[in-house]
Amino acid sequence: MPKTPTVEALRLLWIDVFNSRDVETHALLYTEDAMLFGSNPELVTGRDGIKAYFAGQGPGMHVHHYPEPHQVLVTSDIVATAAHVDFADGDELMPYRMTWLLVKQGDNWRIAQHHGSPRGKAV
Repeated sequence: MPKTPTVEALRLLWIDVFNSRDVETHALLYTEDAMLFGSNPELVTGRDGIKAYFAGQGPGMHVHHYPEPHQVLVTSDIVATAAHVDFADGDELMPYRMTWLLVKQGDNWRIAQHHGSPRGKAV
């Protein structure tokens, strides 16, 4: 199991495994029953679903910029995060809003809920 003793360690490892396409490790950063709304309209659940979701990302897809997110400590072992994240497919930037609900399991933080949605133009 990957070691993620801090929220920051989890974020940095998430970026690394996303960019390296290590879907096995990527799925382990989520709880067994995690749920994810990503770039497709379907709700993805569980580690197997999450692994399949990330395996389906295009070969040029990568995290361009993922700053330290805003964090709300819900309890000592639950944190909500929100950030503006820029993905890129080759050179084409894809700005997203991303939120996570994180839970501490033992000594490691894991993603229980993940939501990503495109940032459109202001209305």
